[in-house]
Amino acid sequence: MATIYDIAFANIHGIGPSMAKEIMKVYSSTEEFFNESKSNLEKIFKTKTRTINDIVNKTMFARVEKEMEFMERYNIRSLFFTCHDYPKRLLEIPDNPICLYVQGNCDLNMDRMVGVVGTRNATDYGTEQCQKIISSLKEYNVGIVSGLAYGIDSISHRQSIKEDIPTFAVLGHGLDIIYPKQNHDLAIEMMKNGGLITEFMTSTKPERYNFPRRNRIIAGLCDCVIVVEAAKKSGSLVSADLAVQYNREVFALPGRLGDVYSEGCNYLISSQRANIIHDTKDIIGIMNWETNRPCLLKTKPIKPSHLSNKESIVYDIIDKKEEIHIDDIGLECPLSSSELASCLLNLELEGIIRCLPKKTYKISS
Repeated sequence: MATIYDIAFANIHGIGPSMAKEIMKVYSSTEEFFNESKSNLEKIFKTKTRTINDIVNKTMFARVEKEMEFMERYNIRSLFFTCHDYPKRLLEIPDNPICLYVQGNCDLNMDRMVGVVGTRNATDYGTEQCQKIISSLKEYNVGIVSGLAYGIDSISHRQSIKEDIPTFAVLGHGLDIIYPKQNHDLAIEMMKNGGLITEFMTSTKPERYNFPRRNRIIAGLCDCVIVVEAAKKSGSLVSADLAVQYNREVFALPGRLGDVYSEGCNYLISSQRANIIHDTKDIIGIMNWETNRPCLLKTKPIKPSHLSNKESIVYDIIDKKEEIHIDDIGLECPLSSSELASCLLNLELEGIIRCLPKKTYKISS
């Protein structure tokens, strides 16, 4: 649990995650840091007079005291980044929150965490597929993370509750409000098995610029992120790009060409920023979560008879190896790079091959 010094430290003007980590390598506690002399602080922060004054005068302590009263009243935990129960996955990213506020029955260090993001304007197709994916993930003991927004976010939370899967909402505002307000009852229900997470103190409104910051927490909390439906320009693609930067796996649900809310997913797949989802087995296989299940004897896949000559060449090259990198396929393949890329995409879209991390390929089992 974070102390008053920890929360105050997280709110010092001019100290971000990188600097916070460096400071805490030197000081045994934030209390020790706040008791540092002004002369030593001037050596550290030089011309940053506002930062120095914040520390020396403890300008944020009055607000933090009120925050802690609110937290006690509503059973909210605060997790400083050095706390033992701070999410371990967030410590892997360079811009992790210095302090988090958590409400509910939250274990943010579950063995498997999956982010589910998508459009606020979910279609029947997106709704059905989202529910199907989450239901089939239940047996793998995952936690589902999303953002409590309309559409895919709300659908993923509700389906998780239905399946008794822990589900967590990362918010772009303080815990004194629920946004959108229509999801108030959903948020309350989530706290029984999961909960609400934010890095923002109370009185922080759901301003537009807070949501990219929220999205980085969704990406950082998870082992992988699933994009169900998204327009070409959407916050879901921001989350996907952040997940790639954080070395997380990204999956996208393909849709029909021309469908507005499939354009983003199709783009992620075609640009190789995301793995294509045919069904949940694609997620389980790439995440290697099937290793904890009983091993069944596998038969060698039969080569489809409908492949074109070019696709057949590419299939045979991949079939000779357990896994093969795209560069090695190119070395063995007589096709041009554009022809090869087209064949790989077609084979992947049909579920005949699977794209693994670092642009390696294998035959789908």
